[in-house]
Amino acid sequence: MSLFPDFSNEDLFPTFAECPLKEALPGYTTASTQYLLGTIGENMTLAQNPTFICKDRSGASFALTLKLPRHMQKEGVRGGGLDFKQYKKGWTVVVRCPARSGVKDGKQGFVESEVEESLVIPASLEKLAGMHNREWLSAAKGEVACQGCDEVKDRDELSRCKGCGAVWYCNKECQAKGWSEKDHKSECKAFKALKSPFLDPCRTQLEIKTV
Repeated sequence: MSLFPDFSNEDLFPTFAECPLKEALPGYTTASTQYLLGTIGENMTLAQNPTFICKDRSGASFALTLKLPRHMQKEGVRGGGLDFKQYKKGWTVVVRCPARSGVKDGKQGFVESEVEESLVIPASLEKLAGMHNREWLSAAKGEVACQGCDEVKDRDELSRCKGCGAVWYCNKECQAKGWSEKDHKSECKAFKALKSPFLDPCRTQLEIKTV
């Protein structure tokens, strides 16, 4: 089954400083499977192209500028009409095929991306790191456990969350506990976003053994 992408893989998920220079890659292609992760900070959009200050997994700040396709652009509207509600401060933006532009005269440059080459996950990088570690530990052990009571059981004894399909429960009581006490209320939408085909090229397949 498809699991959480391996965000610890530095070859697939470089920091901003490790992203290639766009000017040095005349043959740069969207066939690349690298992804840049950044927690969205300030919205610095002043003109047509949406611009955000983000922090990568090393804590370094970088500027991300998004380019909207012509059919989405609204003339005279800040950010070209991008729905900023989808790019909330504290959420994670994933940029496919990242490359740095404008690196000269001591400037660190920025990343420019088509909006279709980005994905927003409603959780911070710090939050995703905790979810990632928990998911991969469970996969390594070959276990399936109820999120509410943490009891390891056969999968046919458990029910999956209908929202994300990523966590399991014994019953409605455990589901309620997982939602309110184990933080699944804030994680469910993030798990759903992580299932996007956008991330399929970097997703690792592991076989979870039935306990």
